[in-house]
Amino acid sequence: MVIHKIKKSDLSELNTKQRILEVSMNLFALKGYDGVSIREIAKLADVNVASLNYHFKSKENLRQELMEFVVGDFKNKIATLPEVKSTAEFAVQIYEALSEDSAKCLNQFKLILESNQHPCDTDAYPVGYEQFSAYMSKELVETVPMEERMWLINVVFTYVVHTAVMSATGIGQKAVEKFFPKKKASIPHYISQLVESLVRDLNQRYKK
Repeated sequence: MVIHKIKKSDLSELNTKQRILEVSMNLFALKGYDGVSIREIAKLADVNVASLNYHFKSKENLRQELMEFVVGDFKNKIATLPEVKSTAEFAVQIYEALSEDSAKCLNQFKLILESNQHPCDTDAYPVGYEQFSAYMSKELVETVPMEERMWLINVVFTYVVHTAVMSATGIGQKAVEKFFPKKKASIPHYISQLVESLVRDLNQRYKK
């Protein structure tokens, strides 16, 4: 997986802590947690080691805060999406939000995969549950049970995130060009088709 290297010009408008987090995310994605030193992070972030230790105390604390930063960034993207008419349109919005910065999406995904702790372990519900539920409540019949609604959210999120990550890689783009007749323009169509099919199936199975 090719990860885009961060440039110092990308960091110029960020404060010290933000620069450290952005640099750490990039370096951990490139080299893995164990392959990166505090000094290397400090050098690329253009801060001294003492400043880094002041903000994060240790490399492990930095990783924990970075995970919270990544999840918070993802939650904020979802929470600030404009209102749309359907669950399918909402799922497409999530894909497009993730795809806006494909390099960052790859870095975040790789960081999560290499972590030994799920980033949402403390959350009672999956990321985006509240927003998804609002849309689903308008489309699903009342008799669809909670576990099926949770299943729908997990399936959609898995497909959307996987598609966004794969579309950001060279091999993923080749697959899109080879198998999708309209290339990237087809991805939102297939996301909509998936969600609409799942909603329709649940309604048929649980209709009174």
